[in-house]
Amino acid sequence: MRKIGALCAKDAKTIFHNLFVLSGLLVVPVLAMLMTIGSEPEQVIILASFLIPMNVLLNGANIICVMIAEEKEKHTLNVLVASTVSGADFLISKVLVATVLTLVSNAVVFQIMGLGSVMPIGSFLLVTGVTILPVAAVGAIIGIVCKTQTAASTVVAPIMILLVIMPPLIPESFFTEYILRYAFSEQMNYGLSAVFNGESYLANIGVIAANFAVLAAVFWGVYKKRGLL
Repeated sequence: MRKIGALCAKDAKTIFHNLFVLSGLLVVPVLAMLMTIGSEPEQVIILASFLIPMNVLLNGANIICVMIAEEKEKHTLNVLVASTVSGADFLISKVLVATVLTLVSNAVVFQIMGLGSVMPIGSFLLVTGVTILPVAAVGAIIGIVCKTQTAASTVVAPIMILLVIMPPLIPESFFTEYILRYAFSEQMNYGLSAVFNGESYLANIGVIAANFAVLAAVFWGVYKKRGLL
């Protein structure tokens, strides 16, 4: 735990010196503020159904992939690998930092849009917080594969934007019914819908957790294959 704490402190310091990541954390709250001015409550709910997933997916993945890519650029990753830092320590510390920062940004959006009148903030943070885990794992995989921060951000943004906008645009098919609906992004939407309607969202959290387990295993495999474990 002490090792993970030290890594988290180092990662947080890195993030707060990265203007690109910090600006990303502010984009959605600013959009939420601008777009809700003069909007009717029904319109705010529709806007939130787009802005919340965008905030979770883009920031959750971008923060961690930029952290990893920056370490590769500065060659600090080699130092970590040469030390006693394991793949688990490496992933956990970065996932924790990405989760906390994205949750804070999400909580700000929640307050700006006045969503407390339609759903409890605790359930909202639980569903979105669990979703950040597989999102961060995707970002970690991309960060390991890409050589620079620019390359990592260029790869991660289109993937996450597609996960936000693709489901409503694709006709019902085997892919949407049996594959896409079980992706962490869609399960978050189902979970938030359940919270909104006062229904149980535990099954959605379970599927999201399973997504994280699979993606964490993929990250471990990539980390190991590249000689970093």
